[in-house]
Parts: sequence; C-alpha cells; structure tokens
Amino acid sequence: METTAGRPRDARIDAAVLAATRAVLAESGYAAVTFTEVAARAGTSVPAIRRRWPSKMHLVHRVVFPLDVAIPPRDPSATVDDELRGVIGGCALLFADDAMRRALVGVFSELADDDELQHEITARMQEVVIADLGERLSLAAVRDGVAIDADPALLIEVAFGSTLMAVMIRGVASLDAAWRADMLDVLRGIVGAR
Repeated sequence: METTAGRPRDARIDAAVLAATRAVLAESGYAAVTFTEVAARAGTSVPAIRRRWPSKMHLVHRVVFPLDVAIPPRDPSATVDDELRGVIGGCALLFADDAMRRALVGVFSELADDDELQHEITARMQEVVIADLGERLSLAAVRDGVAIDADPALLIEVAFGSTLMAVMIRGVASLDAAWRADMLDVLRGIVGAR
C-alpha cells in the first residue's frame, strides 16, 4: 500500500527514504530500521514517511523487493530460456544485496506472526510479478513454438527459495555461472516445454 490522497508525492522524498532505509539495513540490519532514524538520514519527517508507507514492514519490503528488479524491461524477441534466465538473474541480484540479506530474518519473522500483513505485503508480488512472468512465458512460448505447463508462482518460489538457500549455505559467490546453469535446468523442468 503506497497510495496517498491530495497533492502529488515528491519523488525526491521517496528516493531519499528508500536510500536511507537501504543504508540502515545494510549497516545494521532490520531491527535498526526505525522511521526516526530513516527520517533523519533522508532529511524528512516521520509523518512524511508514514504517509507513504504505513509500517516499517511496508517500507522495508519496498526496499528489498524493488519492482525494477522483479520486473525487468521486456525483450520482444525473448525465448522461454531468456525469460527463465531473467528470473534467475533477478533472484541472484536480490540476494547479492547486503540490505536484502540483513532484512530477511526480520521480514520473515514479522510476516510469520501476522497473516493479514503477510497477505497485504505479498499481494504486490503475487498480483504484479507473477502475472508479468506468466504473460512473458506465454508470449515466449508462442515465439518458440512450444506449449508450456508452467505455474509462474511455482517458478518464482523455486528460484527464490533455491537462491536463498544457496546464499545462506554457500554465500553470494555460489551464485556463479555453474549455479545459474543448474537453476536453468531446474526451471526448464518445471516449465515442461514440449
């Protein structure tokens, strides 16, 4: 939820708040993020932040799951493999970010304790990202001349979960070319192109 009534939002404040939040996360982790700290770093006020993001979770989720990473620009000639590589690359980019890794424990903890918040926060990903991926895959399948049995939600869950585990167990360096090739094989199996 990032809507407001009245005069248009100042994009400079949005950018400053998001950058300040990312910096606090990367330096000190989820627990250190407060609206007071973020406002001081961003040169704005707590009420200005609250008008944009009603809770710390909304703000942090917006920082660590940016739509420009989750929904990259479209390539009208992309193949199914290209789209799957895009999912893999997006997940790797998310988990290469210090702010994301330091936010995860707090994000998972809060979402586990509040079903309503979990639904509200993840709706953006489900409604926008999964719908976009489904459309991308359908268009790519037509271009490739194949039929696919893909559940975009499952693809994202597998890619995201696998990336998270690889980073937790082996570190960011594990997201190398070999790992990406293996993930592509896994996602190809889920897509079931025929």
